[in-house]
Amino acid sequence: MTDGSWSRLRTVCPGCRTALTVEESGATCGACGAKHPLENGILHLALGREGAPGYDPHFFGTLERVEGRHFWFVARREVVLDGLRRAVPDLDRRALVDIGCGSGGLLQYLGNRGVTVAGACDAYLESLEIVRRRMAVPLVLVDEGRLPPLGPGHDLLALFDVLEHLDDDRGMLRFLHSALAPGGVVVLTVPAHPFLFDDRDELAHHRRRYRRSELREKLEDAGFSVRVLSHFMAPLVPLLLAMRVGTLLLPRSHRRSRDRQQLEFRVVPVVNGLGRALLAAERQMLRLASLPFGSSIIAVAARPGDEPASPAG
Repeated sequence: MTDGSWSRLRTVCPGCRTALTVEESGATCGACGAKHPLENGILHLALGREGAPGYDPHFFGTLERVEGRHFWFVARREVVLDGLRRAVPDLDRRALVDIGCGSGGLLQYLGNRGVTVAGACDAYLESLEIVRRRMAVPLVLVDEGRLPPLGPGHDLLALFDVLEHLDDDRGMLRFLHSALAPGGVVVLTVPAHPFLFDDRDELAHHRRRYRRSELREKLEDAGFSVRVLSHFMAPLVPLLLAMRVGTLLLPRSHRRSRDRQQLEFRVVPVVNGLGRALLAAERQMLRLASLPFGSSIIAVAARPGDEPASPAG
């Protein structure tokens, strides 16, 4: 489900953080007078990147082609939907804003399965142009390295494999808390296990991988109450360990090549079928209990308020 209007996406001026009203041609800040154009359904609220790049836009086209079939993306989207349904009993009354939406495959999947989508933002125009072809939702071009220009009062925010790309993850979590209404929920996924961090993470512009206890501490320190916190992708841990050992045998010049990462996105029928089967079995286990290990972590956490409590995972 999509909400094509701008009524549930609360944007602010990136310069002075004053609330904006979006009209057909864009938005003009009533406080500082800055004009923000709306072009091809994308509101431009970018001032300029700060810090090192967080992603390589070269891969957006590849993601668009494979994420509907590749076992990793298929498993992640199913785990996210299960986590939301488990932890957010009034999910049908909330509207999701995806921060760092990438090529939009996961967002489109959630929308097709009944989650209302209020809008999405990303720091790359290439990303938003792909999402625009897929969905008729409000889209915002934002700055890399800066907090997104979102105002308070949202009821469901998402960061799917975004937090690990940020230099200041604690600052982002505190911002998300402030951008949610009391009772509002954030859902996020991150890569797990620091011991798996290698050249592939550096190529992907990851700043870190997470321990589950670390992510819980950072969420709680930002003021969140954790409802779901679990590893997933457990069958991939042995494979990633083997790949890490193999990486050490490669010449340094080959370890961080784009071609190497491109290979990970290939959909090989036998491998893909096995991966989907293993992760489908894991998903059944996740419906019963949290998992103690896995190459990814899902978290669903709430800003304390008047919403009914859900058990933490």
